[in-house]
Amino acid sequence: MPLNLSQKRRQLLPYIAIALLLLGGAAITESLQKVVTDRTFQLQRTEALGVISQLRAQLESEINSVLYLSSGLISYVTVQPRTDQQQWNALAAEIVRGTEHVRNIGLAPDNVIRFVYPLHGNEAALGLEYEQNPKQWPAVKQAIDKGGMVLAGPLTLVQGGLGLIARTPIFTHGDSEQTSRYWGLASVVIDAESMFRSAGIKDQVSGYRVAIKGRDGLGEQGEMVYGAEEVFTQGIAKMKIFFPNGHWVIAALPDSTVGSYWMGPQVARVVGYSFLAVLSVLLVILVRLYHASKGEAMHDHLTGLPNRRLMIERLTQLAVLNERTEINFALYFIDLNGFKAINDNYGHVAGDAVLVEVGRRLIHTVRSSDTVARTGGDEFMVLQPGVKSVVAAKTVVEKIEAALRAPFQYQYVTIDISAAIGVAIYPKDTATVDKLIMVADDRMYERKAEMKSAAVVSENLVD
Repeated sequence: MPLNLSQKRRQLLPYIAIALLLLGGAAITESLQKVVTDRTFQLQRTEALGVISQLRAQLESEINSVLYLSSGLISYVTVQPRTDQQQWNALAAEIVRGTEHVRNIGLAPDNVIRFVYPLHGNEAALGLEYEQNPKQWPAVKQAIDKGGMVLAGPLTLVQGGLGLIARTPIFTHGDSEQTSRYWGLASVVIDAESMFRSAGIKDQVSGYRVAIKGRDGLGEQGEMVYGAEEVFTQGIAKMKIFFPNGHWVIAALPDSTVGSYWMGPQVARVVGYSFLAVLSVLLVILVRLYHASKGEAMHDHLTGLPNRRLMIERLTQLAVLNERTEINFALYFIDLNGFKAINDNYGHVAGDAVLVEVGRRLIHTVRSSDTVARTGGDEFMVLQPGVKSVVAAKTVVEKIEAALRAPFQYQYVTIDISAAIGVAIYPKDTATVDKLIMVADDRMYERKAEMKSAAVVSENLVD
């Protein structure tokens, strides 16, 4: 008898439970992943802030140290605007000796460059008029309008490399301290690459990619000063670097090429889903083993038919169903005649072959919805739902007897098969499963006795 809908559902229940367990495990894994991701982000952000905070402090220190040294020259010119170039030269040399980052220093009275230190290699700059130079005048004008230093760049220098230009307007005082007059411009060209190296600015610092933005002191509105643009679009920490009349922004992004993936942000998913995968495989194997062992426990190993345990289970199910639907059923108890003689004459292998053949014939004789079981050595049962009358049951008995009487060819031997069959109908004969089996068994023995008596009479007539 094929599995009914209820049985199929029961078999699917373990797999549904496994699926729900996996869904629950996935939800827990994702929750843990979110916690780990948030925690990792906070830790990384704290660490990144620490890294760029140190870099900012070092870079501000380098910038301010250069500007502090150059302020001495500016202060001197402010007080002594008529100082000659020889004195300017001595002051500029002192500034250059105080730092490795200054490339050159220029003074431009009335916006015309009259002094450059060192002169060698910078002779072409002498005589340059800022107001006539469209490239430089906007920055110079900005410094004049602001009345203080403006740090421009980085930009590519004619002499090679990247440079920052600190332009400072110089105002001198007349006879009165309340009045001042624009004297000209002081410019200090700073070696940007040297200053970045000295401040510890590199593409990767302590596992983080670093970039600086804000050319010409415009902050995030400016162009890149150092590093890649994507560090800003994806960066987890940013900080401003201040200098007179402007600022840069330094950002940090974890370097994906540094560190172990297993300790990375996906660790919860890697561990969680690996565990769920192993667990699901183990659970499916256990369910299959359970179904396989249950199948073996419910079926005869020789014929593959349901055994007595499964037959009683199905009898019980139909008895319960009868209480709701009043569907009757018949139980046929079948016992082979002379089976011991078959084993004695032809061997147990032949006897096993006969049992297999009997099971095959019974399956082909009854309906596909009926249950055929081997319940003992040479005993079989057939469970047939929907049988109400004795007449209908006897018709089935005759079909079974006829099917079994056909000779069985085993190797080179023809073996005759016959069986005694007893039938009982539920609930007509009895209303309990145990008694139904007993009634069918008793009627089988009655039928066996009748067949023996008929055989004896037949032998006497022949004699």
